[in-house]
Amino acid sequence: MQKSFLITGATSGLGKALAIKIAREYGDSCKMIMISRSFNKELDGLSSDTIKYIPGIDLLDIRPNDAVSKQIDAFFAEPFVLIHSAGDFWDHVPFLSVNTKRAKDMMDSHYGTLYNVLQSVLPMMVKKGGGKILTFSCNATVYNFPNMLPFTAAKAAVDATIKCIAHEYANQNIVANSLALSSLQTEQNKDSKPFGDYYNYLDLEEISQTVIEIAELSNNLANGNVINCYKYSDSYYNQGYFERIKQK
Repeated sequence: MQKSFLITGATSGLGKALAIKIAREYGDSCKMIMISRSFNKELDGLSSDTIKYIPGIDLLDIRPNDAVSKQIDAFFAEPFVLIHSAGDFWDHVPFLSVNTKRAKDMMDSHYGTLYNVLQSVLPMMVKKGGGKILTFSCNATVYNFPNMLPFTAAKAAVDATIKCIAHEYANQNIVANSLALSSLQTEQNKDSKPFGDYYNYLDLEEISQTVIEIAELSNNLANGNVINCYKYSDSYYNQGYFERIKQK
């Protein structure tokens, strides 16, 4: 059972919920590193001999053998789970109102950060005998909703990366999967979709438990997948798309 975790993007809504749940459930029996760009006092309070918090890190700047990579390498003596929860939030915006720079920034925040983190972390996993990689995608990559192009393209790139890594490194005991999420119960989602079926969005505690259970799978057969995570939503099944995302 995997009890060693590296969480990148730890101050995201889901990243923070995961870190807190892992620390609460495993306590001193786990080893965990949390990395974030901004500082969070609650995450800092989790720090202990077995839990390390490294704030102030731009994931696009991490390099093999730099100070952060050396900390990660020294901290884990055995296979560990990388949970990548980084990426900018997206409001529903028409294509022509999003300039190329903003679209590129969105791609960098999701796909670029994952690619860059893997450049440093994957060699460590191979050296330590394997590991698991979990990322977060979105059901928009299947449905290709309007007003979501840069975000959807970035998440599609994340999914493609995971599938390629799974095939390329399966013989190195590496397992990589992506979880395609429907809307999460965060204040940002509540504000961006005020007429949405918020109480049927994914609960952070519940999805965190699902992530842990996937990380704890005892074999490597479930590899290279995009796993859909959703709950029944009245508005999703009974309203039109533009009704669900309309603004006040």
